Amino acid sequence: MVNKITIDDVAKHAGVSKTSVSYVLSGKKKLSAEVERRILEAVETLGYTPPKMVSRLNTKTPKTINFCLPLEKGTISNDPYYIPLIEGAMDYAFSCGYHLCITRITQGDEKAKKMFLDSLQFVKGVILCNLHKDVNYEQILVEKNIPYVANGTPDTINTKYYVDADIEGAGYQAASLLLKKGHTNIFYINLDEDLIQSHHRLSGFKLAHKEFGVPWKDENHAYCNVSLEDSTQLMDGILSRKNSQLSAVVTSNEIQAWGTIKALQKKKIQIPQQVAVVSMGGSSLSVLGFPNITTIDFDPIRIGTESARMLIEVIERKRIRPSHIIVPGKLIERESS
Repeated sequence: MVNKITIDDVAKHAGVSKTSVSYVLSGKKKLSAEVERRILEAVETLGYTPPKMVSRLNTKTPKTINFCLPLEKGTISNDPYYIPLIEGAMDYAFSCGYHLCITRITQGDEKAKKMFLDSLQFVKGVILCNLHKDVNYEQILVEKNIPYVANGTPDTINTKYYVDADIEGAGYQAASLLLKKGHTNIFYINLDEDLIQSHHRLSGFKLAHKEFGVPWKDENHAYCNVSLEDSTQLMDGILSRKNSQLSAVVTSNEIQAWGTIKALQKKKIQIPQQVAVVSMGGSSLSVLGFPNITTIDFDPIRIGTESARMLIEVIERKRIRPSHIIVPGKLIERESS
């Protein structure tokens, strides 16, 4: 039977011009992800077969989503949060027939930016992880009309879709636990100042102090890299302060917590009898040494899973209304507090 469906039918069904259909099917020119999706769906729905099969239909493009991480070169293994986060996203994407690629996006790194831009030519959508205050990458996706989900609560752009841990709530829980125990001189080690989540964490710390009526001290808060050496050095300096009355430390993850514990143990300070330690993140590293670390578990596998689920639903037009998922942190008390 002769196929009576024509390119005009495809264009009309997709709401585009015949030229656009020709560009997409031949692969000669890149159009927006939304236009390409509509055309390819029209081809499939109508059962259109060109007289001579064009290259775009001969080669089935794999469905790929891009997971973008704000990391410096060689640092993904430094932060135990990222591995289960990626695992959750990868497993869910695989279950839906999607490939997951990973792209590093680093502020001021032009090569990383170029790789990000190049990836937009073949991906169906993007997960932007742990946004910096610089929202340049998010703005690019908005302008190019590429589906994306932010992994982290945005601050300065009207993001339709995002999944995040309740970072402010985790900071509040960590501080409250220690304040309830009578600690009034707590030192807080945050992540990089450029991360939006660092400001949410700081807000949680300050809220707990306000509610417990304990004055906040700016000198008892510092930003630090995710590095055992850097957090050890930072805590060495804090402990060397004159008349230091430090009784507890809150860190942003387990790497910083072990750096803190290393500095305390060098000075033979007992944990938690003299100084208590509470971490955030909840990775397996919290129970790999002594003492086991009290932590606020963010459940990064779930966050990765929900990020991939939301993005694929947006790509497939199963989710259209703005959607936000906030995963609460879970307090797990152990020997360090």
